[in-house]
Amino acid sequence: MGRLIVLLLLAAGIAYLIPGPVEHYEASAEINTGRERVWEVLSDLSQLSRWNDEVDSTAFVTPQREGVGTQIRLDGKFMTCWEKVVSWEPFNRIEFTVTEKPALTTDHVLRYTMEPRFERTLVRVEEEYHMRGGYLGHALNYITFSRMREAYRGPALSYLKRLAETGVGLGT
Repeated sequence: MGRLIVLLLLAAGIAYLIPGPVEHYEASAEINTGRERVWEVLSDLSQLSRWNDEVDSTAFVTPQREGVGTQIRLDGKFMTCWEKVVSWEPFNRIEFTVTEKPALTTDHVLRYTMEPRFERTLVRVEEEYHMRGGYLGHALNYITFSRMREAYRGPALSYLKRLAETGVGLGT
């Protein structure tokens, strides 16, 4: 029995030290309005809580409110995130690097892209990161963390769609 415990601890230690794979998630929504209106909603970083139910409040860490270098802190139900804009292409794309507390991920990138579809706009959100803790972190992500993200990713896009199409967001 003692050897089994030692072997399990050794296996867990190795799984912790071996870097896990990149986690990648993607979701999209077609919004029945032009890209200009979608950009207006997406690029107003102070209004994230109007379409993302997991964001309770947004605070700017930098004096600038838009463009590359803008940094925001998002306080949510389960964690706090700091996002820094690393790509800002009006009407096309916003990309952030993400730091979380608790620090569960590394190399975390969040990207929104917009693609015109006649009078509509296809919005795609992609998220890529490594879980801390190697393959143990990967297992934790598979069991819990990814399910938490999936639970808000779809509704957030639905709320974004509603806000862009009607002007009605969460809490309004």
